Amino acid sequence: MTSYSRLVKWARTKKRCAKRHCARKGPKSTTTIKVLPTDLLVDVVARVASNSFIDLLNLKKCSKDFLHATEDNYISQRVSLETFPLIQWIPNDKASSFLNHCRECENIESLYREGLRKYFSYSSGKNDGLEILKVAAQKGHKEAKYVYGMILICSKDDELRKQGLEHVRFLRKSKCVVSCRQKVRQLLNFMWKNHAMLEHNQSPLCSFKSTCKGWRLKTSRWALLDDDDEDEDMSLCEYCRWDHELELFYRLFNVY
Repeated sequence: MTSYSRLVKWARTKKRCAKRHCARKGPKSTTTIKVLPTDLLVDVVARVASNSFIDLLNLKKCSKDFLHATEDNYISQRVSLETFPLIQWIPNDKASSFLNHCRECENIESLYREGLRKYFSYSSGKNDGLEILKVAAQKGHKEAKYVYGMILICSKDDELRKQGLEHVRFLRKSKCVVSCRQKVRQLLNFMWKNHAMLEHNQSPLCSFKSTCKGWRLKTSRWALLDDDDEDEDMSLCEYCRWDHELELFYRLFNVY
């Protein structure tokens, strides 16, 4: 059951209870939703919006209270944009206006998309795409953490590679590295990619490829990491794991 379905079920149950209460106490009683503090109502709507834009549209139709709550800028900051393509190939004024408003409200999904599009679409590296990706990553957007972290790991600067590892380690502990990569791949299908923005770093993170026991022990399982986030054994060679992920990241952008 989606967040929206649960919320509607909750609202209907409370409304029935309120009606029974009104029958006993008289016509002056108010419905449960109307007595909710505005901040709480906005927070509830934001949770629905963060899971599904479609659920947010349906929620607007439930009552005027929900409709007014959806007009809060916090909703635009949290709403999911998964149903919107990265690039609007067919002009749509309403969609463009909505997406621009989300960007102005610093919606982290909007920041991530803008950073991804700017960094990999421009022929020149002189753009602020990487900085926008950094902001989205620092705000907690998982796919932004994946892309930004992997870009830093591609670097030949050891300090930048360390910073990149911090982002992807968070994803590994959250068991969402593979799901993030898959979502990035899906989004990349809608954009032209300038693969020149990535340089294939020939220096592996693991300096002991020929003798690393962690790599040899895990070799037969690495293929599973393409489809499975259950990478639970954190004691084996971490650097080998990210060297493998780096090769998969390069393939997303046709860098060989």
